[in-house]
Amino acid sequence: MERNFFVIFFIWLFVSSCSMAHYREVSLREIKEAEIMLLKAHKNEAPVYASETYLESQLTLRKAKAMMNAEKYRNAKSLAQQAKEIGEQATEKSQEERMRVKARAERLLFRGEEIWSRYEKGDEKEYAPGVLIEIKKLLDDGRRFLDGKRYMDALDAAKKSHQKLATVPEDVEKGKVFMLDEEKKRRMGRKTGEEIIQSAQVKASQIIEDARKKAQKILLAAQVSAAQARLEEFERIYPTIYKVKKGETIIDIARRRDIFNDQFMWPLIYKANRDQIRDPKIVFPGQVLTIPRDIAFEDIIEARKQAKAPPPYIPPYDAYNPEFYRRYLLIVPESIGAEEAGSNTSPD
Repeated sequence: MERNFFVIFFIWLFVSSCSMAHYREVSLREIKEAEIMLLKAHKNEAPVYASETYLESQLTLRKAKAMMNAEKYRNAKSLAQQAKEIGEQATEKSQEERMRVKARAERLLFRGEEIWSRYEKGDEKEYAPGVLIEIKKLLDDGRRFLDGKRYMDALDAAKKSHQKLATVPEDVEKGKVFMLDEEKKRRMGRKTGEEIIQSAQVKASQIIEDARKKAQKILLAAQVSAAQARLEEFERIYPTIYKVKKGETIIDIARRRDIFNDQFMWPLIYKANRDQIRDPKIVFPGQVLTIPRDIAFEDIIEARKQAKAPPPYIPPYDAYNPEFYRRYLLIVPESIGAEEAGSNTSPD
């Protein structure tokens, strides 16, 4: 009887050992495939264009290796598969973002070259030659970066060229003031010093005021374009509308990372869509819901209370924060209308 027990025990031990070896081999294979996918994402410049997703894939792969070292092969396999999937997402996002940056760089460079060409044929060439040379170098660098597929560098050079272009009118007027002063000096023999100073002050003040107004309009156009770009970027990360998918509830939607990343904030969605949601427990596939973004912190606290979250009702650190929205607000000075600003040269 005792002998049979030992035979059964050794058979069990052998089978367990074989099973563990199998899971170890499978886990190693999955980790290797995840490493290959991460390398592919890196070659596609995911650290630059999809940094968050790429970092998430790296961290997940590290966890898989830690599980492997701890001989938790099932967990290691699952995490490695997740790392591979996230790595694929990083590759796709990187390719999409690269094309978006490329298109924006091309658009800015084309517009900058168009404005520079107009300036190069006008008074700007005579009164502000130095700044035109700097702008031309930035535009040429941008084209060179674009041809070399260094799209982020091309975009940076294009933005800098537009910043310089915005200062050209003021630089031109300063050049005119300088040349006017030189002309006044040549006429000093025919006028008294008091007449020259008075006349120069009046004209210089007028020229500087005109230059200030022109520069203000150009700067406003640049601010409007930059603010609009920030707003578009915000809406890409945190959409303001959401189309309900089959099987989803308001809680599922609120839990999504791109919505609120907190299931207890669902009353905010319900309150914003009372015109089409009668029962907060029921939503239908295809419904287009408004996602409120311009909310107060007190609204979040009240929503979490209503959803019966555990006190003290403070949202998690990684939940949606209203400050994200306020940081991307489009602000236009009241002194100049947006319509007037749009008629001037825009950096985009």
